[in-house]
Amino acid sequence: MKKTLSHFLLLFVVVLLMAGCKKDEPEYTVAPKSSIIFDDNIDKVTADYKKAGNLVLKVGINGPATSVRITSSYSVGSTPKTKDLNSFPVVDGAATVNIPAVSVRNTADGELVGATSNATTRPPNTYVLIVDAVNPDGSTDRRYFTTVIVQ
Repeated sequence: MKKTLSHFLLLFVVVLLMAGCKKDEPEYTVAPKSSIIFDDNIDKVTADYKKAGNLVLKVGINGPATSVRITSSYSVGSTPKTKDLNSFPVVDGAATVNIPAVSVRNTADGELVGATSNATTRPPNTYVLIVDAVNPDGSTDRRYFTTVIVQ
């Protein structure tokens, strides 16, 4: 009986030790290679620009990106449209975008009117800029910036 009890006790201790051993699960962290920050403000995602002026935007890059590619996305009626606005080099951790505000729209899609103080004029004059930070290996990291062209 003593021998059986000692075997059960030993078995119980082994089971407790084995139950306490847990294989560590690998931790996966998904993070962009290059972080994109607009006008030195991580929270900035939108701005208004005058139709007669320039769209000036500092695109800060925290990472290895060598250029920034920007595409404008908008709708004409219910048809989605895009326009490539160009690529801008990253110099000292930032790319400076300085283009005419009216260039966010294809000329074939009609004249850009510009929003007024009437809130209903804002949606047709809203353009989403798709900002891609292009990394040396060809991969991209993306962030969106919404701009409204006003009169």
